Amino acid sequence: MKQIRTAVWLYLSLIAALTISGLAQDSNTLLVGGEQAGPFRLGSSFQTVLQRLGAPNSDNPSAGDPGTKMKLYPKHQLGFLVNPESKVIGITVVRKDWKTARGLGVGSPVVAFQEVYGRGLKRGQGQLAFPQHGIALTYTGGTVQTIYIVKKDAVDPVKGDHLVVGGTRAGQLRIGRTSDDLLKLLGPPSSKEGAQKNIWVYPDRGIRLGFIQGRLHLVGVTSGDWVTPSGLKVGRPFSEMKKELGSDYRVERSSVFYDKWGIGARLQGDMLVEILIFNPKKGTGQG
Repeated sequence: MKQIRTAVWLYLSLIAALTISGLAQDSNTLLVGGEQAGPFRLGSSFQTVLQRLGAPNSDNPSAGDPGTKMKLYPKHQLGFLVNPESKVIGITVVRKDWKTARGLGVGSPVVAFQEVYGRGLKRGQGQLAFPQHGIALTYTGGTVQTIYIVKKDAVDPVKGDHLVVGGTRAGQLRIGRTSDDLLKLLGPPSSKEGAQKNIWVYPDRGIRLGFIQGRLHLVGVTSGDWVTPSGLKVGRPFSEMKKELGSDYRVERSSVFYDKWGIGARLQGDMLVEILIFNPKKGTGQG
């Protein structure tokens, strides 16, 4: 009987050892939203990447933020977004052998990710984000092509789905809502501007609100979290907005306005630094 117990104990110990070994091996190919891609962790020094992979094939300023750089390793099918302090703040994964604990990775169906992480937020054509889980992806024909590991972002009831819709809304900030409604939603503004103090400014949220007769007439957003249904957002060049909406716009100081669609932007050079949503002057909004 003692021999049987010893044999069973040895068998269970072997199974446990193999399991632990498997988990250790998996950690080098594991994708964890908001934390890591394989052996590389968000917040770590880019020096750790250099030590493992050597110098990147390309090193370019990221779109919308010249202070951060995208460092690409095509051979390894990886990319790293690095801030001015040389910290990794985003990891791009194209390789198929790195997967989440649920076995999801490049090549998996989009619906499989949605079953685990929820519906997600559309960030443009073929782009989906799960901000509270620190993961985003691109897809074609329902199949995941690229996975991004990014910092987790708590769901903000003001931003809602993060969508900016011309002539209509930015998240939960809908054109036509009363100032009382917005006061309940956002709280008192940090400052009020304009001759009639009818422009409310929330710098910590990157939001400006303009009121006419107590109702929301204009919304300005300066954060890249907000995006139009087509993927247009702060940090993109004006040429992209022009390509999408055409040349029927007016210019007022450093801003452009597409009155027909109820959308515009404040520019710094050719870059969009604020997206503006307002009542369209003719026709209808974007939806």
